[in-house]
Amino acid sequence: MMLARPAAALGAAFALALAAGAVSAPAAKAGEVLSFTTSATPTAPQSPVFEAWAKMIEEKTNGDLEVEFYYQQSLSKLADNLKAVSSGLADIGILVPAYTRTVFPLTYLSSTSFGAGDPYVITQAWLATRDAFPEIAAEDEANNLKFLTNHSIGSTVLVGDQFYPTPQAMNGKTMRLSSHWTYAAKALDLDVNPARIRSPETYTSLEKGTITGSVTYLGQLYPYKLNEVADHLTILDLGQHMNMYYMNLDRWNDLTDEQREIIAGSLPQLTLDLARAEITFDEESLAKVQVDETYPMKVLKVEGADKDAWRAGLKPSYDNNVAKATEVNPDAPRIAEFYIGKVDALEEKMKAEGYPW
Repeated sequence: MMLARPAAALGAAFALALAAGAVSAPAAKAGEVLSFTTSATPTAPQSPVFEAWAKMIEEKTNGDLEVEFYYQQSLSKLADNLKAVSSGLADIGILVPAYTRTVFPLTYLSSTSFGAGDPYVITQAWLATRDAFPEIAAEDEANNLKFLTNHSIGSTVLVGDQFYPTPQAMNGKTMRLSSHWTYAAKALDLDVNPARIRSPETYTSLEKGTITGSVTYLGQLYPYKLNEVADHLTILDLGQHMNMYYMNLDRWNDLTDEQREIIAGSLPQLTLDLARAEITFDEESLAKVQVDETYPMKVLKVEGADKDAWRAGLKPSYDNNVAKATEVNPDAPRIAEFYIGKVDALEEKMKAEGYPW
């Protein structure tokens, strides 16, 4: 396994090649290096998991395949990763369905606004959905991609200067909302001002009072120090954000049969390891913000009728995504129904039996 290196010297050539869309992937040879583009930092919860996976691939191929990680968008920008991996600028990379919804309308259905937000439940439900509907893989192949795995960063939460036990608690507030939440707020006719603020700007916006609250994720609380600028945390355990990981299809096909078999055989455990790492990291982040000596957060976990109200309020935004996907692919409603059904079933099974680790 090779760690990240600066990509500045290659930047101009990459940019030109990306614009031309004419980069080809050479065949795998002894000691071949697979480039992995990601927006994550080396300390993100998923990074050690991928590095351990890469080391295993290197060992099982006797050094014929190595993976070199380009962290923090040093090879390609997150929004450009579809072109980067599809063209072969990067051999492997993270793709965010929210950024590629027009190209991957079916894959975008993996990100939800309601239902369980547990990373294990979600990732396993989506894998089952992919297996049941080859139309999803057809989207990948049409863009010269080979699906490897998926990773959910967990359920959305609300931070701010108050709790949000019901949707109506957002009335009169200015908040950073995702597209799902913005649509839901409009559908519910809430008097909330959805501020257009990028995730990295959440801290300063809360600090300055530009916004009074924000939608975010458990795993972002402590690393981004949001407890310093928001003292209330509302946990809904509804909806989540999914990331996908793909390999350039030409590159995949250029691997030997044995190499493809080794990678394919490693993916189920990789998916489990990613989910476990995210769940553990989220639990640790939640514990830390509650006992921080200087900036502790008060926590409300919404349950019962209030949670049902949130679920009902957020569901129309997912229905809207299904409707948009249907305009491109008539199979979208069947896929969404199957997927949400799997999410609900796996959530009940997980509650009864626990995680498989």
